[in-house]
Parts: sequence; structure tokens; C-alpha cells
Amino acid sequence: MVWLKLLICAGIIFFAGMKITRYADVIAEKTGLGKAWIGLVLLATVTSLPELANGISAVTFTDIPDLAVGDLLGACMINMLTLALLDIIQWVRGKPTIFVKPAKRNVFACFVSLSLLLFTAFSILMSIYVFDLAIFSVSLYTLIIFAVYFVSQKVMFHREHENVEICHENANYKLYLKFLLLGLLIIVAGSWLPFIGGEIISVMGWGKTFVGVLFLGLATTLPELVVSISALRMGNISMSKGNLFGSNIFNIGILFVVDVFYRKGPLLASVSNNMIYAALFGALLTGVAFRAIKAKTKFRFAAAAIIVIYIISIYILYGLGMS
Repeated sequence: MVWLKLLICAGIIFFAGMKITRYADVIAEKTGLGKAWIGLVLLATVTSLPELANGISAVTFTDIPDLAVGDLLGACMINMLTLALLDIIQWVRGKPTIFVKPAKRNVFACFVSLSLLLFTAFSILMSIYVFDLAIFSVSLYTLIIFAVYFVSQKVMFHREHENVEICHENANYKLYLKFLLLGLLIIVAGSWLPFIGGEIISVMGWGKTFVGVLFLGLATTLPELVVSISALRMGNISMSKGNLFGSNIFNIGILFVVDVFYRKGPLLASVSNNMIYAALFGALLTGVAFRAIKAKTKFRFAAAAIIVIYIISIYILYGLGMS
């Protein structure tokens, strides 16, 4: 029955993900907001809400902060793996690598994502081994992370609208309603996935970091996978990449929200030190992607490097979890 649940849930997300991408494309055209910004903010927020639901649930109902933080960091890693998958799809289709001609917003978002992951690794290290400054049991580190997230969203919005006039007269409110309903469907189905994953792995006895990073990360990033592939098939490469980079920024920003809900103390001081490695692996994968889009490379070494690094990182995290 658990595999049937997984199949049904994946089918729902696949259908909703394909539909919502088409609606996002129309919204970008009608409003003048731009496909890169739609991917970076609108789609990224919708597809990352399962991570938010999982994080809050992990610290309030199950009291396992490792599953919350592990899921968020694992989602960032898997999103970069999805980026490599998109490049492979382009290669199979005989098209240029997706790292050529990146939108400036995507380059900026990738840099912000890389910076946040590095700061997260530093924050966990400081929280566990040195000291953790807290305000009403909320870590100052997660507060800084959320501030950077908020500022980055404002910067990307203003950059997108410097030379763009937003249209309101062609607004189709039925279109927006359908978009919101499909987004809600993705949220519900995506929030169901961690519980299904929990059923699958409950008898395996694996470490919490490994389970959170791999299984929960994989489960909650299914919306990003479907939406990014759908956007790529429609020819919206900027939207496809923007969804992944934007989701990573949103995922790290969620740490603050989860910290607020975790009432037993600062969140980052309560997790396993293995999370430092998870954050560093996420930063390394993002760094490879950033180097590729910054250099506007025509070669496909980045996709291969990301896949190899991801496999090695999962193997290491598995070993750390079993030790």
C-alpha cells in the first residue's frame, strides 16, 4: 500500500506541476513580470512549500529537528542534481547546454544560494561547538539568513522591473485562481510525501541526517523536478533554472521559520554535526553550477561533476549516519 500511495502522490504532483508551469508562463506574458522572475519567486515559493510543511511538522509533531534541517539541505542538493538532469535532457535533445546565456537574475540567485549554504555550514559549526546567540530561543544566525533571503527577493524584483512596465489591464483572475488551486494541490501532495517516505524508511535503521537529506529531500523536491522539466520542455530555460535557484534560497530562508516553531532552543544548536557536511556538500554542488553559468561554458563538464559529487556526498553522509 505504501508504494501505491507514493505512486498516487507522484501522479498528482506530476499533473499539477505540468499545468501550473503553463499558467506561470501565461502570467509572465500577461503581467510583464518576466519568466526568470516568475521562476525565481512565484514557482520557487509554491514548489518549496512542502519543505516548509515538513520542517514545521518535524519540530512540532515529531520533535526531530534533524529531519527538518536535513530535508532543507538535502532539497538544495537535489535541486542541483535536477539542474544536471536538465542539462542531460538538453544534450539528448541535441540542444546547447543550459549553462549558456544565463539570465542575470539566475546568476545572482545562484550566488545568493551558494552564500547562504556556506553561511549555514558556518552557523551550524558555531552553534554546536562555539556559541549560539539567541533571541527568545530563536538563533541569531537563522535571523540573519532570513534577512538575506528577504533582501535578495527585493533585489531580484527591482532588477526585473527596471525596464519593464507591468500590465494590469489583461489580468485574468480565473487564471490566477487556477494557479493558486494547483499550487495548493502541490502543497498538499508534497506535504503528504514525507509521511509516505517515513513509512518506507521506518524499519531501515538509517541515520537521521542520511534519511533527511536523501529520502525527505528527494520526496519534497518532486514538485521542483516536475515543474523545472515542464518549463524546459516548453522552452522556458530561464524559468526552469530560476525555479531551482529560487527554491534553494527559499529553502534556506525556511530555517528561520522552522526555528521559530522549535521551542526547545536554537534550531541549529540542536541538530547533528553531520549537518555541517550536508550544508558544505550543497554549497559545493551550487558552486559548480555557479562557476558554469558565470563562465557561460559550452561544455557539459558541470552536469557530470554535479552528479559525481552528489553520489560521493550521499555515500559519505550514509557512512557518517551509520557511525
